[in-house]
Amino acid sequence: MTGVLLVNMGGARTEKEMKSFLSRMFKDPRILPFGRTIRNILSFIISNSRYKKSWKKYQLIGGTPIIDATRKSVQSLQKELNSGYKVKMAFSYSSPTIEESLLYFKDEGINEISVIPLYPQSSFSTSGSVLDDIQRVMNNEETLDIHFENGLYQHDGFVEFWANLINAHIQLHHLKHPFLLFSAHSIPEYLVRNGDTYPREIRESGTLISRKLGLDYEVAYQSGMRGGKWLGPDVNTSLKNLAKAGKKEIVIIPISFVNENLETLYDLDKVIVPFGKTEPGFVHVSRVLIPEADKTFIRLLADIVRK
Repeated sequence: MTGVLLVNMGGARTEKEMKSFLSRMFKDPRILPFGRTIRNILSFIISNSRYKKSWKKYQLIGGTPIIDATRKSVQSLQKELNSGYKVKMAFSYSSPTIEESLLYFKDEGINEISVIPLYPQSSFSTSGSVLDDIQRVMNNEETLDIHFENGLYQHDGFVEFWANLINAHIQLHHLKHPFLLFSAHSIPEYLVRNGDTYPREIRESGTLISRKLGLDYEVAYQSGMRGGKWLGPDVNTSLKNLAKAGKKEIVIIPISFVNENLETLYDLDKVIVPFGKTEPGFVHVSRVLIPEADKTFIRLLADIVRK
């Protein structure tokens, strides 16, 4: 029996969980690169000052979609694989945690485990954090044989997944000459200076997908936080420039995500797309939705596990 663990960021289902979620996140050295004492202080300040405002955003989108979306992916992948596999989920900042799920496999006598972070492009702050959690468990559990399956971004199945969704979106809206604007979650620039491959992988994903569709594209970034310099250009700046360049039909693709979340349902749908629609010159601005447990994406995960 082989274990398969799908790992996502997690989310909050109540206002109380929102506070706990933020506290866990900002205690992560991959998120705040300071010593433990400073991280604990900052985490306390940030979680207490932000959780109510963050929870209101979640309420506007009907709660966190990540937990149910990940659960459905687990169920679909379990059906796709044979009985020789046991599929579970884990989250970096909510329950069940990575440690809890890995120890579950151990208690069930499953020592060979494939861990797949549901972050298609690797970053120190996402996949790197998952790898840290795995390493902490392995330091105490030497019998576990864990395979870290990273980098979905250039897999044929990932390219097909997005190409299918974009093509269906174009047909649904009867677009003639759409320009693809790939939007990815931003990261601090210092991570890139320290060797983070995230922006390169984002660009490569965009190139592969747009080439398959035969359409022009650009990459931009969203949801950067205050303080320090973040990877850009931001999506709103790109939209302004595209309008000035005479582009008429804009399709926004949340390329760094494989399920809906606060950054797609709130940041994109309630802030960025409405902003784009106010730009003079555009005749169409929309973004591609991400279906739960998409068949092409599930086959991609199954292919990775089997190989």
